[in-house]
Amino acid sequence: MHFINKKEFNIPEATVLSIGKFDGEHRGHKKLFKKMQEIAKTKQLKLAIFTFDTAPINILKTNTLVYTQISTNPEKRTYFEKIGIDYLVEYPFDKEFSMLRATDFVKDILIAKMNMKAVVVGEDCAFGYKKSGDLNLLKRLSKVYNYEVYPIKKEVDALNRDISSSLIKQLILKGDISMANELLGYNYSIFGKVVHGNKIASQVLKSPTANIFVFDEKTLPKFGVYATSIKLEGSSKTYLGLSNVGTNPTVKNDKENHKARIESYIYDFNEDIYEQEITISFIEFIREQRKFASLEELKTQIEKDKAEVYNKYGKQYDQGGERR
Repeated sequence: MHFINKKEFNIPEATVLSIGKFDGEHRGHKKLFKKMQEIAKTKQLKLAIFTFDTAPINILKTNTLVYTQISTNPEKRTYFEKIGIDYLVEYPFDKEFSMLRATDFVKDILIAKMNMKAVVVGEDCAFGYKKSGDLNLLKRLSKVYNYEVYPIKKEVDALNRDISSSLIKQLILKGDISMANELLGYNYSIFGKVVHGNKIASQVLKSPTANIFVFDEKTLPKFGVYATSIKLEGSSKTYLGLSNVGTNPTVKNDKENHKARIESYIYDFNEDIYEQEITISFIEFIREQRKFASLEELKTQIEKDKAEVYNKYGKQYDQGGERR
């Protein structure tokens, strides 16, 4: 895959492309990508994606809040390469670009730089200055620049809601991870390096955990306890996990000053994995985060949580961690 992250570039081969943030690579996105692949095969075109190096809101916002994503840019790149995208353009977004007229975006970037011969977009697509460009504009300009337009109808869920990144993000933030996973088409996951914690989980609670801190731009699920699956980087094994997302409120002298993190107990596992990278995939929300009156009370609750998750999901895993 050719990765492009600069303003000046030229794709020499004719392309079928799509434009958007593609946050989460959900079921609606997959429907669009499938159509692109069909067109590329039929018309002998290369597959291309146009997206931005940052969410536009991070540049245009008037506050200091960080806009989080379901998928980080590196995760998106990995996914696009996996599905066979030939050219990924991660265009540098700035205030100057935000002023670009929709017609100029089509003419100067999609046609002149990306060699577009076909475009696949959602029916509600919007682009250009103040989102003035839409499906009708793409169809009108197709007669001028000689390309084909393929609109894709939105996928809907069981409640007849449009499947969108914003809906899925809301579900993740509310802790409705089961519904979020259904709309994504896979289990929501977070990747990170295992770091040292307070040592209380192993020394006092007798339930050692792998602790990771999450990139600021990654959407963190609602604080609470989850059934998860854990995969070590470079290993083919997947382990059952019990993960707490939160600020460690019961521990008075938290060494990280109660910064949000994920602490994961890994079933049938007893190895030193500090500084190793793991992927935590969320399966089900178990309970809310709570501040307990004592560590002993916390220990009792953790044992209940461990038993509940194992009773629900333990049979899916062989002893030693291999997923059945």
